Amino acid sequence: MKKTKIILLILITFSIAFSFTPTVTPQVGTYTFHGAAGNEKILKVNTVNNASLEDLFGPTWVDVIEVFGEGAAAVGARKKSLVTSVNFNDTFTFFQTDIVTTYNTSNWDWTTGTFNATPDSVGDIVTCFYEPTNLTTFVSTFYAIFPPNIPYNISLHTAGAFLAQLPTPVSDYLDEFIWEPNWGGVGNTVVHNANAMDVAPILGHTYLEDCTETWTYDATYGAWIGYKIQDNETNTIYEFSIELPTAAEIPGFELSVLLGASMGMMVVIIFVIMKKSK
Repeated sequence: MKKTKIILLILITFSIAFSFTPTVTPQVGTYTFHGAAGNEKILKVNTVNNASLEDLFGPTWVDVIEVFGEGAAAVGARKKSLVTSVNFNDTFTFFQTDIVTTYNTSNWDWTTGTFNATPDSVGDIVTCFYEPTNLTTFVSTFYAIFPPNIPYNISLHTAGAFLAQLPTPVSDYLDEFIWEPNWGGVGNTVVHNANAMDVAPILGHTYLEDCTETWTYDATYGAWIGYKIQDNETNTIYEFSIELPTAAEIPGFELSVLLGASMGMMVVIIFVIMKKSK
């Protein structure tokens, strides 16, 4: 379990670095990805309701929250990410060959102090599909073949590895997915209405009460800019948000937007298989 958690923390780090600045790079298909080397972002944990999170996830609630990275359960903790390069015409081959956008990123871990001069990890690759229908097919095929041998559809638990950054128009892209039950795209957000005693696939935690999780994407640039948990009385019990020095630094962004991520174990298997095939 400890090894699995460490791998998940590494993969979550991959998905937390996003791009914000639009580019004019020619791209493939209906949708357009944005971003450029040098895009930097700092996230800050704003709300952690210990008692309510324990009601929702039980006494190990910190482990659930720290799927976002060690230290994500501390109010005031901050995390930094930096895009070092972007390839808008890359390929991803696994069962099928798809044209994708890849972001090469460096990341600093959550801390309540100051960031180190050098990143805690470098060369973290974020892969994003141009065609949402192809991603649905890939996810379903992947989980049908590999444990737990269930052909899951799209959710942030099963496909988060490929949903760290979306192209625009965001709402159209989300509308094309086939979603898992209780998941869906609503405008530029992904909403998960969890029921008491639901078990999160892949991640494995149990929701002890009803709750709503919301992931928000910026409608202009497609960046994943929001995550929050609301309890069964609609109180926000956990959130972390992008920290901006000025409203003008990222045009079109609201200062109150949130950011979060969730990933599945599929990337672990992909990395292992690709490594063995070389």
